[in-house]
Amino acid sequence: MKKVKYFRKYICIIAIVVGIAFAYKLELPIVIAIGVITTLLMPMLYKEEKKKSYYKKKFEDLISYMEQMCYSFKKSGKIRPSLIDAQKISDGEMKEIIEEVIVNIDSKMNEDIYEQALKILEEEYYCKRLISLHEFIIKIEKQGGEFEEYINIILSDIKEWSDRTELFRRDIDRIRRNVLISIGATLLTCGFMAYLIPKEYSFTGNIVYQISSMIIILIMLVIYIFVYKKLNIDWLKEESFLNPEMVDKYYDLIMKSQNEKIKFMDKLSINKVKKRMRREISKVFPDWLRQVALNLQQQTVQSSIENSYDDAPYILKRPIRHLLIDFEEYPIGIEPYDNFLQELDMPEIQSSLKMFYCINELSKEETYKQTNAIIDRNNKMLKQAEEMKNKDRIGLAGTLSAGPMMVGVVKIIIDMVLMILVFTSALGNVMNGG
Repeated sequence: MKKVKYFRKYICIIAIVVGIAFAYKLELPIVIAIGVITTLLMPMLYKEEKKKSYYKKKFEDLISYMEQMCYSFKKSGKIRPSLIDAQKISDGEMKEIIEEVIVNIDSKMNEDIYEQALKILEEEYYCKRLISLHEFIIKIEKQGGEFEEYINIILSDIKEWSDRTELFRRDIDRIRRNVLISIGATLLTCGFMAYLIPKEYSFTGNIVYQISSMIIILIMLVIYIFVYKKLNIDWLKEESFLNPEMVDKYYDLIMKSQNEKIKFMDKLSINKVKKRMRREISKVFPDWLRQVALNLQQQTVQSSIENSYDDAPYILKRPIRHLLIDFEEYPIGIEPYDNFLQELDMPEIQSSLKMFYCINELSKEETYKQTNAIIDRNNKMLKQAEEMKNKDRIGLAGTLSAGPMMVGVVKIIIDMVLMILVFTSALGNVMNGG
């Protein structure tokens, strides 16, 4: 049924494009050429629409799974019964994968069975929140402990993430709609030029008009497909905007600027590097902080930070490494927390980390309150970080609603020149005849 629906939709698009070509008074061979090219572009649009539906379903399946696992685990404190509950409310690919996970748990009874089995899900639905949830429930399954309030924290984070993603998805739909409106308004304005002057002065038969009109119609179609592709986001994919080589280079430049005198122009360059590093760190720091905070249920602060190192974002590995070295030098002092990312002057992040300082000396109840305060602050930072990530993911596509208008201006200039030439030619003929 879906294929039939898509087929009808694309036939409708081809018919609209061909109708626009006729409205522009284009000759039949050019109309046919436009129809053929449009037909050839439709598989690209079909591929992107299928991708959009797949990404949306995958995200919704993961949210449903994670929420149900939290609810069920909160009730039973066991992984396998929680998986069975999650399977009951799942369908399609997610249901099959959960079944495979359960079969693996039942067939391989060894110490790392939960890690191995749940990894099947993590590889298919790679998401840091999913990995954090699995690590947490595995620790509780094996070691026990109070976990209800921590599960509530995880649930709250999942809900807020889902809500933020839904709002972002609506923003993307709005951008698509704006681009489509911009395309329609541009085509209407440009097409109106062909009807402005009397038939005897018509310039629509000119080859320049015919070719330029064909080009603008196809450009508008390509712009729409390009925007659709750029705004087709895999909601589970974590994107890194600075590769490891650039991260190392930037850190080396920053450290060099602290240890050596640098020229004024180099100072401007360093400030630009620092600004970029602050932005990238602000995006990933909340994820790392959440992981450390959740580990505190079973571990000390220093152990939680040390165990987070392997899975930490690359841009945080060097600061975490320096933090761990400082722990050896100042095992009970505040200096390691105060020195963290000091070279980048990020007071919000340093303040969040300093909250860990007193946790080791607190009672269990006070530790819980302090951890909650850390996670509450982290959720606020996380919201800002994900908003920054989303803006970067949209990138160029968000500004493309102005693209059709710019192309339209060029087309109107071409038509105006043709109109002037026709009037000039007609005026010359009148004067010669006189």
